[in-house]
This record gives sequence, C-alpha cells and structure tokens, in this order.
Amino acid sequence: MQVHRTSPFRRRRRLPVASSAVHIAPFPLDQPAIDDGSERSCLTDVGLAHLARGCRGLEKLSLIWCSAISSTGLVRIAENCKNLTSLELQACYIGDPGLIAIGEGCKLLKNLNMRFVEGTTDEGLIGLVKSCGQSLVSLSVATCVWLTDASLSAVGSHCPNLEILSVESDRIRDDGVISIAKGCRQLKKLKLQCIGAGDEALDAIGLFCSLLESLSLNNFERFTDRSLSSIAKGCKNLTDLVLNDCQLLTDSSLEFVARNCKKLAQLKINGCQNMETAALEHIGRWCPGLLELSLIFCPRIQDSAFLEIGRGCSLLRTLYLVDCSRISDGALCHIAQGCKNLTELSIRRGYEIGDKALISVAENCKSLRELTLQFCERVSDAGLFAIAENCSLHKLNLCGCTLITDSGLTAIARGCPDLVFLDISVLRVVGDIALAEIGEGCPKLKEIALSHCPEVTDVGLGHLVRGCLQVESCQMVYCRQITSAGVATIISGCSRLKKLLVEEWKVSERTRRRAGPVLSFLCTGL
Repeated sequence: MQVHRTSPFRRRRRLPVASSAVHIAPFPLDQPAIDDGSERSCLTDVGLAHLARGCRGLEKLSLIWCSAISSTGLVRIAENCKNLTSLELQACYIGDPGLIAIGEGCKLLKNLNMRFVEGTTDEGLIGLVKSCGQSLVSLSVATCVWLTDASLSAVGSHCPNLEILSVESDRIRDDGVISIAKGCRQLKKLKLQCIGAGDEALDAIGLFCSLLESLSLNNFERFTDRSLSSIAKGCKNLTDLVLNDCQLLTDSSLEFVARNCKKLAQLKINGCQNMETAALEHIGRWCPGLLELSLIFCPRIQDSAFLEIGRGCSLLRTLYLVDCSRISDGALCHIAQGCKNLTELSIRRGYEIGDKALISVAENCKSLRELTLQFCERVSDAGLFAIAENCSLHKLNLCGCTLITDSGLTAIARGCPDLVFLDISVLRVVGDIALAEIGEGCPKLKEIALSHCPEVTDVGLGHLVRGCLQVESCQMVYCRQITSAGVATIISGCSRLKKLLVEEWKVSERTRRRAGPVLSFLCTGL
C-alpha cells in the first residue's frame, strides 16, 4: 500500500472581513484528502458565526471537509446571509436543523452541494426544499447513505426549476426517480447512480424530461435496452451521454441513441461489456457532430467500428481508449484518416497499438496537442519521430512505453517547444541525455513525472532545471540514482515549484526547512 503524505508545513490563510464568496477547505481541491492523523481544519461553528456576522452580503460559501462545522454554524449563516445563492457542504457532518434553517433563511439559494454529507436524514433535505426549492437550480446529493425516495419525492414536488441534479445512493428505487422526472421537467443535466432503480424509472426520464442535454447513468444493474431506447426517443436534445457499468445494455440501445439523438457530441462507455462493434458503427453513421469519444474496458469492440467513426465523425477532437484489448493499429489509422481535427488522443494499455498507428496520426492529425500512450509497449522511437516532426504537442504521457529511448525524447524536445506536461515514468533506458534535451528544448514545461527511471541521475536533473524554469510539479520516486543532492537541485532551480513527490529519506534537513510546503512523500507499508 502506498500513500501520498503531504508535509505538515502549511501557511494559514486569513478569512476575508467582507466578501461575496468564501471557500474554506483543509487542502487544495486538486489534491486528494489524505488522513495522516494531522489536524487539517480548525474552522468551528464559532468561526463560522463570526464570518456570518461580518459578511452579511455573502452569496457563495464553500465548506469542504470542514468536520467541525455543525447545524449551529449553519443556523448563523441562515440568520445573517440572506443573499446566499450557492452553498457547498461536501463531506461535512451536518444535522437536520442546519439544513432546515438554510431553507428558511436563504430563499435565494440556487446551488447546493451535499456530496458525502453525513449526520442528516431525509427530514433535513425535505425541510430545506419545502422552503427554498423554488429557487434551486442545481442540487448534488451524491454518496449520501441516508438518502431515500422520500427526499427525491420532495425534490420533485418543490423544485420545478431544477436544471442540474446528481444522485448517488443504493437506497433509491424507481419511485424516487419517477418523482424527479415528473416534477423537475426543466432538467438539463442528470447524473444517476441508483442500483435499486431500473427500466420504469428511466422510462419516466424519457417521457417527462425532454429538455435533457447531459445524462450520466452509473451502475444500473436492472437497466436494459428498453429504457435507454425510451430516453433516446424522448430526449432528442441529448448532447452528452455517459454509460458506466450498465451490464445489460447491448448494441441495440446505442442504435436508438444514434438514430434519435443527432446532437450527440460526447459519448463515454465504461465497462458495458455486452456492447460490440455494431454499437460504435451506429454512432459513426448517425452522429456527425460527435466531438469526444471515450471507451473504457470494452473488450468486444474491434477495429472495424472505427472505420465508421472515421467516415462519419470528421469533427471528432478527443478520443480516449482504455483497456480495449481488441483494438489495434488499424483502428487508429481509420481515425487518423477521417478525423483530421483530432486534438487529444489518450490510449492506456493499448497492447496492440504501435508505431504504425502513431505515424498515421502524426501525418494526418496536425492539430494534435495532447497525447497519452500509457503502457503501449509496442510504441518505439520511430513513432515519436513522426509525432515530433508533425505535431506541436503541449502534453505528452509516455508512462510505461518501455521501447522509448533518449533518441525518441530528443526528437520530442526539439520538435515540441510548447510542451507543458511530460510523463516519462517507467522508461527504464531513458537517462540524462533526454533530460538535457528537454531542458534545452522545452522552456515552457510546468509538470514532469519521471518516477521509476533507473538511469536518470542528479546530473540530468541539473540540465533539466537550467532550461525549464517554469516547472511547478515534479514526481521522481524510485529513481535509484537520484540522491538528496538531486532533490536539492530541483528545489533550488525551480523557483515556481508547488509540489515535489519524492522519497522522504532523500530529503536533507536543510531542504526540508527550505521547501517544506512543496514536499510530498511516498510512504510504504502504512
């Protein structure tokens, strides 16, 4: 087990005396919450009460992972901040009285995020929406274990203007979703993860939510082609569709979507193992406006599906392929020849994809700016030569492409001067020559990951930092030839550094004192 542990050296931020928006969180939102036993948030109900009295014009309040806040603090907000329109309570422990008070005191509330909220029950949410449901436009009650159909029934009855809704709960059944569909007919964006709901619930979505533009369906064990067909027929404005682990869906449902939802621009299929090649062929034939396609763990889809995508979806700009074991060079060649506007290509564990595909992409997709080839073990320097010659990349991820050498990265460094992100982790033959070329050729680089690179030394890091003065993030764990001197080189040479991930034992006391706030350590055996 490996855990990222953030250094305890942190600066305290002072709360504003008066503000229309306040965000309070114990760590940056782009970093995961790590429980290492340290006290991360000292905000209590007392502090929240002072904030409420001092910022009576407050419109937006974000309280994320503030575990010391209770209903008492929310009551003070409700009493003093009548203009509140947006409230985030993510991962807070809030009781029913606090939510009810917010509903009674904040009649202008439009956006409410209750993701991971504990300590409350249906009574709290019902009380809130009864008082201010008319103004609510966006509501997230994802991963709230207390949530039942009773809450959704109240939302359906009291929130007619709701446009955005996210619900994740194992306790929700058909009745709750049906109540939402009947009562919230202005819905434009809907995310559902409700194992207990099935076709009847989703039939109602198709029947009553004709304005729906974005739909995400996750872990529906009882959801079949029937209800997706109903949604396709009733929601013709659908532009974004996400299907995660919907095991009972087949090609037929995608055919209904393709024929009825001609505005479809983004499609993500994850773990729908019964979908085969025909599903993608329908999309290629009927959805000419498709801009983004994501396929994750779709083992039955083969290369021929991409012939239709290449023919019919010329506007495609983003393609993600993860764990699609039957897709090879042929699929990428079809895409490259037909989708010349491609700007982002991400392939993870594409074991049958190699240089032929990469060369075709390079020759045809000159606008490509982001390329990920994680663990594509057949890609070699030849593919990178073509990319470097034809595409000015901004982001490149080559993690696990074990055939890549210093020569391939030298070509990238010389051909892609605008590179801002580079991941060369697990490239076991790449060494200091590559880092020297990157340092000389990529002055805009901001993020670099070079973990598990056994040939990289402190010397290479010295070359890198002399040219890459913009670096803000660096990951370099399990690089056996990098020492404490190399760590000090990164710290002293990168004045804009915000995060350095490295083994703790490689950090000298002097470096720790100098750069404590930016250090993150890889800990093992915890």
